Amino acid sequence: MPPLDKPTIQITIVDDSQSEKCDSRCGVDWSSVEVIALASNRIKERFGNRINLNYLDLSEPMTNHHAVELKQRVRKEKLPLPLLVINGQPRISGQFDIHLLLEAIDAELEIKP
Repeated sequence: MPPLDKPTIQITIVDDSQSEKCDSRCGVDWSSVEVIALASNRIKERFGNRINLNYLDLSEPMTNHHAVELKQRVRKEKLPLPLLVINGQPRISGQFDIHLLLEAIDAELEIKP
């Protein structure tokens, strides 16, 4: 059994802060530091330290191999952004909110306790 303080699930929210956004402010602005902080707090309140949340902005220069692979996958598969990736696997492609993020983590924990 892994230590409780070590993250067991890696969450990445992939988005492009330079892409055109919906005029009617639909969806969550994942590029906002405040939104990521709120999501991190909700995750920590609900799951403790088992979850590690990262934000990947595709408009930024990439040096990380994993980030480059994700960018290529988004382009190749034409995945709508934002994209929720859990342990390297796309789970939600297109608009999602913190509630759906938490549900996806719950589902992942049921599969991999």
